[in-house]
Amino acid sequence: MIIKIGNGFYFMYIIIALIYFVSLCLILRKRNEKTQRIVLLVILFLNFSLHFIKQFFVPYINNFPTSLRRSTIENICAGSTVFFPFIFLIKKQNVLHDYMYFIGFCGGLAALLFPTEAINQPVFAFDVLRFYICHINLIVVPLTASVLGINRPRLKMFWAIPLIFLAHESIICLNELFLIKVGLVNSTWPQFFDRKIRNCSFVFGLAPEFDSLRFLFDPLVPFFFKTDAFHINGGTPFYFPVLWLIIPAFVYLIPVYILVSSPFWIPELVKKHRPHKKK
Repeated sequence: MIIKIGNGFYFMYIIIALIYFVSLCLILRKRNEKTQRIVLLVILFLNFSLHFIKQFFVPYINNFPTSLRRSTIENICAGSTVFFPFIFLIKKQNVLHDYMYFIGFCGGLAALLFPTEAINQPVFAFDVLRFYICHINLIVVPLTASVLGINRPRLKMFWAIPLIFLAHESIICLNELFLIKVGLVNSTWPQFFDRKIRNCSFVFGLAPEFDSLRFLFDPLVPFFFKTDAFHINGGTPFYFPVLWLIIPAFVYLIPVYILVSSPFWIPELVKKHRPHKKK
């Protein structure tokens, strides 16, 4: 029983995610906001805990201590898993809630549609279950919070999404430097900048498997962010970490945020501008 793109087990986890989301909304919709917050916060902290507890299970325990790098903020979803509980602890509506919805929805959905860590793996292996639990919760909790009206993404915060995303990417880059410094990742400077190595979050440019999309990004990247001016990488073409994303982030993330958040702000906008009937 192996997971492959498009087979029954692939769709099984997608259906489980949908049932989980609908059930959670139905269970919580008649509860008070305090109860709703507690339940969602517990789920987020369980996700947070699983990010570290996994070290006691195969395959992580077999690769200890190198496997410790997998419990750091080494990619976008790992960062979301670590940060989401603390963002959700903020009760007053904050721009971080808007970003939490956006990155949770996009990251979680991408993981369900392209479950890279689960492909060709046994359906019920620990790491497959962990992968799906973590990523399903990344999309379900922010979506449920929005449906329940706890924190809803706002149109007016569209400008901040690329900025927070760039900060998120910068943390991943700094985390990579930390892992090299403490010896959990063996890397030379050329390897550090190589977009073919440890680059699932596109910190160092588009990963090679996405080269077909370079025509969408390269025209937006200034030449000095694609030039190895200091010969750090032996003159090989490369993308300057994170900074190469500045313009693409604003060009592409803003419309995506507007689109995926529209089910929540459009009704409010219509209601606000609807003419009042005269009595």
